[in-house]
Amino acid sequence: MKVGYLGPRGTFTEQAVLKISDISETIPFKTIWEVINSVNIGKTDKCVVPIENSTEGCINITVDSMIFDTDLFIQGQINLPIEQNMIINKAAENNEIKKIFSHPQGLAQCRQFLQKNYPNAETINVNSTADGGKIIKSSNEPCAAIGLCSIAELYDLKILHKGIQDNNQNFTQFAVLSKNDTTKSLDSQKISIAFSTNNSPGMLCKILNLFEIWNLNMTKIISRPMRNKSGEYVFFADLETNNSPVDIKNCLSMVKRKTSFFKNLGSYPVYDYR
Repeated sequence: MKVGYLGPRGTFTEQAVLKISDISETIPFKTIWEVINSVNIGKTDKCVVPIENSTEGCINITVDSMIFDTDLFIQGQINLPIEQNMIINKAAENNEIKKIFSHPQGLAQCRQFLQKNYPNAETINVNSTADGGKIIKSSNEPCAAIGLCSIAELYDLKILHKGIQDNNQNFTQFAVLSKNDTTKSLDSQKISIAFSTNNSPGMLCKILNLFEIWNLNMTKIISRPMRNKSGEYVFFADLETNNSPVDIKNCLSMVKRKTSFFKNLGSYPVYDYR
């Protein structure tokens, strides 16, 4: 089985991939969209992408790609603790750090630490935390990257600070995606759906009341702008599956009838490594 992930080597997503069994090959990609599209076009069998961080919230490109751009299903969720570390190149060992590279999520998760300790350093977004390591390795400027300790080993760099994330309970949810339809497995731990309502008073409230009627617990709901329809939104929701499969099926069937757009993204297990 070929599994795609956000590369290069040394990313948190690669750590999540290693939790999957029966892998014959792992293939890194430069962007989250390339990872997801690799399954869409048949280049990989599955992929692993970050979907939400406990500090910074949802990864919009992942959610939007699942809702609008593909017909993939969630096979499982992997929860991993995230420890961010500051890694420096040789030029920064005896000089003031001028630039700090990381994925936008990595920088955001360390915002308070950076403002307190490196207020004058320029923070620069890159495609992944591991990309930051590659960049500073080849730079002659005194600069740093934020990411896994393994980046220092991969690129012969030095770890200056460990555990610099602002929230020590920081963790990321990763979604495992494939073309395999998981919407029939109503005895799993979680269901994710996307839906939109007619633009009239109280419509969202009416949909949420359906979950109350069937005693189906909604653990998350976020809104995303509807493509090419200004002022309209799609809701992405996670539901617990503690109810009987019949109740879940009936509830989702009624939600589908009452919404203008409905997409079941799968019913799946959650693997928590925190």
